[in-house]
Amino acid sequence: FMLFVGVVGCAVFLNSLDGELIFDDVHAVVRNRDVVGSESLWNAFSNDYWGEPIASNSSHKSYRPLTILSFRLNHAAHGLKP
Repeated sequence: FMLFVGVVGCAVFLNSLDGELIFDDVHAVVRNRDVVGSESLWNAFSNDYWGEPIASNSSHKSYRPLTILSFRLNHAAHGLKP
């Protein structure tokens, strides 16, 4: 039963593997210096989700360093191809 659930779960999302970066992906991934590696790895811990310094007045204060680090790892492995 668990194998069936796993296969169905993978099959449902299989068509998304060749998708594009859309909507807020441009700001969260493509233009985010913390993701593309043009900033120090440690900046992910002092910047918000969008790559702005968390102390800045323009920051959304959305602090997600583990998400950003996973995006950075994905970018290192695959570039801008999700």
